[in-house]
Amino acid sequence: MINEPLKLRSHGKILLTGEYLVLKGARALALPVKFGQTMVVEPVKESFTEWKSILKNNKSLLHLIMSRNLDEIIKVEPENTGNEIIETLRVLKKMQPNLFNKAYRITTKFEFDMNLGLGSSSTLIANLSKWAQVNPFELLDATFNGSGYDVVTSLSGKPTLFQITGLGREWKFIKYYPKFHKHLFFVHLNKKQPTYQSVRKFIKMDVGEDKIEEISALTDSIIEETNLDKFRELIEKHDDIIGRIIKKKPVKAELFPDFDGAIKSLGAWGGDMILAAGDPKKTPEYFKEKGYKTIFPFAKLILKS
Repeated sequence: MINEPLKLRSHGKILLTGEYLVLKGARALALPVKFGQTMVVEPVKESFTEWKSILKNNKSLLHLIMSRNLDEIIKVEPENTGNEIIETLRVLKKMQPNLFNKAYRITTKFEFDMNLGLGSSSTLIANLSKWAQVNPFELLDATFNGSGYDVVTSLSGKPTLFQITGLGREWKFIKYYPKFHKHLFFVHLNKKQPTYQSVRKFIKMDVGEDKIEEISALTDSIIEETNLDKFRELIEKHDDIIGRIIKKKPVKAELFPDFDGAIKSLGAWGGDMILAAGDPKKTPEYFKEKGYKTIFPFAKLILKS
């Protein structure tokens, strides 16, 4: 008898503070977003497993057919794609050897545009770990790697204060929804920055303990701050510190020097999103006039805890 389909969903994320330095042990604040990735797993009678990845606009990203034991790739569209999915499923099989004694039809769908940097891989890892009932960090470490803050946030759907310490990954869930949130906007810079490449480059950098502690302290201050003007000062200081470390000019100085407010980069610098703190009416218009059309008010993107 074939079992009923299993339906799973995990949240996307925004790393509000600690980008880059979270990998070196700085405390970082991650926020869950309202959008995520769903996964439907349906056991089938066929002798092969079928995988479909569907984009937000319902177009196919990947169609993959594999033998039940995952040893043979029968079909992949588009050609020369799907390697990350194939390898991740094979890692999952090693962790749960009996899992692929059955064949499945697996369909994943994004609720967000992949180029926004909201966690396409972390939501995948979260959903797969829930389905296979494996440790999500073991799966992450064997596949995409990374600090793991995104997987915690994806699984929990809660604001997360995350840190890598000598004891490993540590986190606690907090409440974060600033009273001045109507002044905060997330703006996409019209391009995707490859996180993996940025991470590999940064890991090789030598960063002083004082900078790690400074970013940790800034994370704490940003969480506690209730005054908008002081919040703006804090996020600009955060950008200045990171900019000096990675030898890049902060995005406000680089692209938006005439913006009346504060701007902070999010994720890998040079792409993905920025956080803009400015006038609720003028800020969206400012960025639209500059050619940046994808703008989320804080309340439209961030899941309220």
